[in-house]
Amino acid sequence: MEKDLLELQTLIEAHFEQRRREEQELVALMERIERRRAERNEQQRSRTEKERERQARLAVSPIAPHRHPEEEEAKKRAEDDAKKKKVLSAMPHFGGYLAKVSPLPHSAP
Repeated sequence: MEKDLLELQTLIEAHFEQRRREEQELVALMERIERRRAERNEQQRSRTEKERERQARLAVSPIAPHRHPEEEEAKKRAEDDAKKKKVLSAMPHFGGYLAKVSPLPHSAP
């Protein structure tokens, strides 16, 4: 009987010791989770602030943000087309001189 009682007390002590260790691990885990959550919130706030500052710089800065190569190519083509149109409009067209000198006669009523 005393042997059974001693074994039972040993099991009870082992059980409560295990529960105490598990409780400590749980507390440590909860602290780690809370610390990580706070770090992530701080990182998110920092990233948001940096993005806001970057957007403000871009809005104030006369330099356009980096464009994709396709956009740059399209812009270059548009500029070339505009130059060609300007040159062509400045060139006298065949018969353009005569058309300017002798206007069409108006029909008299």
